[in-house]
Formats: sequence, C-alpha cells, structure tokens
Amino acid sequence: MSRPFPARSNKLSAEERRLQRETEELRRKELDLEHQLRILPAKMEARKTRERELARIRAHTSSPAISLNGTRGARSPKPTGKRRPLPVRELHNAQIKALVLCLILATIGILLWRAFP
Repeated sequence: MSRPFPARSNKLSAEERRLQRETEELRRKELDLEHQLRILPAKMEARKTRERELARIRAHTSSPAISLNGTRGARSPKPTGKRRPLPVRELHNAQIKALVLCLILATIGILLWRAFP
C-alpha cells in the first residue's frame, strides 16, 4: 500500500507561489521598462534642445578668443551710418595734444641721450 506524501504537495505549492511572485515581479519590471522606453526619447530630445539653447547663448554672449585688431566677426554688430568727421575745434585740439606729446617724448629722448656718455 502506498503512502501519501503531503509534504511533497506543500513543497510544490510553495514552489508555484514563488514562481508566481517572480512572474508578477518580472511583469512589473517589464511594464516599467516599457514605460521608460516610451518616455526616454522625449526626455533626451528635451535635454538636447536645452543643451543646444545653452550653447547658443554661451556662444552669443562670449567674447572672441583671439583679437583680430578690429576686424569684425559674423556675430558682432555692424556700425550703423557713416562716422562724422570731428568738428574743426576738436580736430585742432587733437593736433595740439599730439604735438605736445611728441615734444615730451623728444625731451625724454634728449635727456636720456645726454645721460649716457
């Protein structure tokens, strides 16, 4: 006569419950990953757009790295209208100022030349 094995049936039902829990957990993870897969491209596009905008702002507000002695780049504003010539009085004052500076420089040069024998 065969003996029933109640422990074996309990063991199987415990194993089945464990497998069901794992299956449910895997389904939840799968749903979460599908949700992330749907949302992630939009987030990445938003991040790229924000980075492009920040780079554009930084490039627009930064000064040029190398001075080109007054030559203008594509981003620098162009002067509007023609430059007006200086009025006669201001032109005369600028000429006198330049002459005085030249005399001072010549005096310094002569004094240095006399100082060295």
